[in-house]
Amino acid sequence: MINSLCAEISIFQGIGERTGVVVERSAIRGKPGLCKSMRDLAIKSRVLGDGYYYLPIELWPQFEPVVIHKQDWTVIGSIPRSTRPKKEEPEARPRR
Repeated sequence: MINSLCAEISIFQGIGERTGVVVERSAIRGKPGLCKSMRDLAIKSRVLGDGYYYLPIELWPQFEPVVIHKQDWTVIGSIPRSTRPKKEEPEARPRR
C-alpha cells in the first residue's frame, strides 16, 4: 500500500529533485503523476516527460538530486509508421 504522504518530485531532462512540497495521497489519487516506486517513477517520467510526480516520502533521498534517465528513450508511438521498419511476414503454410 502506498504511504499516505507523498513528496513532490520535479523531473527535468532526466534529473529528479525533491521540491519540498509534501501532499496527501488522497489529494492526488487518480492523477498520472502518482508513483508507487522509483521504477514506476522512471517509467512514467519517460513516457509522460518532464513535470511533477509524487512518490511516497520514504522512497526519495531527502536532499540529493537523482539521475532518473541515463539515456533518452524514444516512445514507439511518437515514431511515424512510415519510418518504422516493416515486420517480416511469416511464410504461408500449405493447407492439408
